[in-house]
Amino acid sequence: MSALVNGRAMRVADVMVPYSDPAVTHGLTAFETLRVDHGDPRSLALHLARLGESCDALGLPRPDPIVLAEEVRKIGASLNTPLARVRVTITGGGLRIVAGEPADPTRIHGPVRAVRGKHRDDPVLPGSVKHGSRASWVVAVRRSGVDEVLLVDARGRFTEGTTSCILAVIDGALWTAPEDGRILPSTACAEILERAARAGVPVLRLGPPADHPWEGLYIASSLRDLCPVIELDGVKLPGWDPIGRLLAS
Repeated sequence: MSALVNGRAMRVADVMVPYSDPAVTHGLTAFETLRVDHGDPRSLALHLARLGESCDALGLPRPDPIVLAEEVRKIGASLNTPLARVRVTITGGGLRIVAGEPADPTRIHGPVRAVRGKHRDDPVLPGSVKHGSRASWVVAVRRSGVDEVLLVDARGRFTEGTTSCILAVIDGALWTAPEDGRILPSTACAEILERAARAGVPVLRLGPPADHPWEGLYIASSLRDLCPVIELDGVKLPGWDPIGRLLAS
């Protein structure tokens, strides 16, 4: 067993979504991807709360967080691997899919090649909604031939990456974007900011300048944790700085 569909156990390969489901015809889904360490889902409450808010915004029934938490733990434990990836998907047609697979440990803290891209606000849904209509971001990364596209707003500040949050160390402080409704509130970022607070590292939620001599430029996500950007728009960057290494450890 590595998947549950409305509570029914099956193999991931056997999970089927009907063509008539709006998830297929319109990309109408809400989802969350969690990292599971030795059967323990990280930041589970934050992920499930964000999923519920996304469902509300999309007009989908909000799933029972107690049921979902049990299903996530059940799938994570069934994989019997030190590091796993569990994705929860709520489809427009009423399916609740919890599916898991082993995760690649080499991606944790792995170096990232990136390019800058233009941030565009969605005209209907706030950026805080995690939905399945992400074709434009997938295409942007594929066309660029890099690991991640880092989005820049009209003020010249980084907002978020296509699959990550963006952080930068500038003059000994950790900069990241504000949660102002334009971007997805990042569970990985929340965890790293907690580490910064414990370590006494100042935090500025102003959005890192996209053209600045940073001491370190980073992305962070649930499955990768904190990762150094070692190349941006074809220009090599120094990678880890002392504060980044401290927060990664």
